[in-house]
Amino acid sequence: MALVESLLGAIIRPDGDALVLHVGEKPYIVSTAGTTELSARELTFEALTAIIEEALPSDSRRALEEVGAVEYDLPRSKAAQGERFTMVAARGGNDIWIEIRRHRRTTPGNQRQTGAPPYDAQPPAADVRRAPVAAPAPEPSPGVVLPLTRTSIRSDPGARTFTSPRLSGLDRLLRVAAARGATTLYIAAQSRPSIRVDGEIGVIDGEPVLGPSDVESLLLDMAPERSRQALRSGEGTEWLCDVPEVGRVRCMSFRDHRGPGGIFRLISSRAISAEQLGLSREILGLCAEPGGLILVAGPRASGKSTLTAALVDAINRTRSEHVITLEGEIKFVQESRMSLVSQREVRGGADEWLAVARGALRENPDVLVVEDLRSPEIVSLALDAAEAGRLVIATIGASGAVGAIARLVEQVPADRRERVLSTLASALRGVVSQVLLRKTGGGRIAAREVLLNTPAVASLLAEGNLPQLRAAMESGRKHGMVPQNDALVAFVQSGAVDAREAYRNACDREGFLGLLKREGIDTSFVERLA
Repeated sequence: MALVESLLGAIIRPDGDALVLHVGEKPYIVSTAGTTELSARELTFEALTAIIEEALPSDSRRALEEVGAVEYDLPRSKAAQGERFTMVAARGGNDIWIEIRRHRRTTPGNQRQTGAPPYDAQPPAADVRRAPVAAPAPEPSPGVVLPLTRTSIRSDPGARTFTSPRLSGLDRLLRVAAARGATTLYIAAQSRPSIRVDGEIGVIDGEPVLGPSDVESLLLDMAPERSRQALRSGEGTEWLCDVPEVGRVRCMSFRDHRGPGGIFRLISSRAISAEQLGLSREILGLCAEPGGLILVAGPRASGKSTLTAALVDAINRTRSEHVITLEGEIKFVQESRMSLVSQREVRGGADEWLAVARGALRENPDVLVVEDLRSPEIVSLALDAAEAGRLVIATIGASGAVGAIARLVEQVPADRRERVLSTLASALRGVVSQVLLRKTGGGRIAAREVLLNTPAVASLLAEGNLPQLRAAMESGRKHGMVPQNDALVAFVQSGAVDAREAYRNACDREGFLGLLKREGIDTSFVERLA
């Protein structure tokens, strides 16, 4: 541990609060006086890998590889004079970021709050779930945080690109949001900055309340020239920009009764993989279909876009195809690999969506991805494309696989529904519906329902007998179908999800309770929820 001792000494000697190490940058010490570079040489990937190998135990290194980041309490050291140090590491591809934080002991002469060093370096993710550590344990369980690194992509013309890794203001807040695995940063007058992590909004600890002039200054500093006049006049405006180690950010301004505000959506430039989401063999098998319709369903904020991005990524890595995606807002950038992937943002209403979709089909794609089947015309276009032999992946807001099919059919006028059901019977390949649940240990997990178009399902679709689809799914387990209740009960049995959380999100609550009882699981919680 000689290397670790040396790093701790580098923090202690200048009375620093933290040491920040990042590939391609010079190491620096952070203290109340500011930042001080520790070396004139930039750090290499190999150097940071060596630090990780020496400092982290095997279970923490494994968590870093699998999840992307980890937090670990370093063993007590003579050089540390009895103080506690925490190492936070994040890794993405060939990028590694490490921060060693000093937790000072509070004494009459030292009134600093333990664990809250006053500096601008990125703190660890808000999703840290740290297991209690017994005093004699040499290797505490790793606390998992979300991946930090987001590779920058080309910005909009006229949008500002930030270059300094230590800028204050909005750039710093965005980097904090990215480091904590947030999807959105919010700033508003008379409020502290907030971020959305795992679907929940919370304030950023340690940040001050922003006044109207503070917010306006932050917005004007980042906005391109064409948006500044709108900001000064109080009008809402929208723009894109790139921030190093964050990636592309969609920026939207607003004004409410308290003053100006801004919403900043972080667009990940790293595609979500099937492995990261733990997609089953049956779901991945849908990606191998040469043509037909795949429906991705779920209620609002259920991760439909994330799941769809993983399906596109699976196709992109395994097939040589022309893929066009139509999205209201690009949330994950898909770099062309084996396939040629073209992503289109459609910002208008149903008419514009239809026009863009028709234009996309004229480009002869092998795979067409439609973010939302929002109108009868889009439904018809998607079904026609699937029937013609293209693979169409479309999302629809509905609870459960059966609910998704019912919702699709209901969007079409009554005189055309028989034709739609006939087309579904032949062109549908499968429906994947998911709901996000809060895990007992923090974070969220997806419960997925899978309906496959077996001959029995196709027959029910052709007859318009949708109420029997659930029974067909129950009897189709041998074909790889998964009723939602199966997924929910499995999470409850494993302890990953509390039974009350699963019950709240179940489409068929009565069936869910019946399955719990058959598995010998206590269902008395329902009485407490009533």
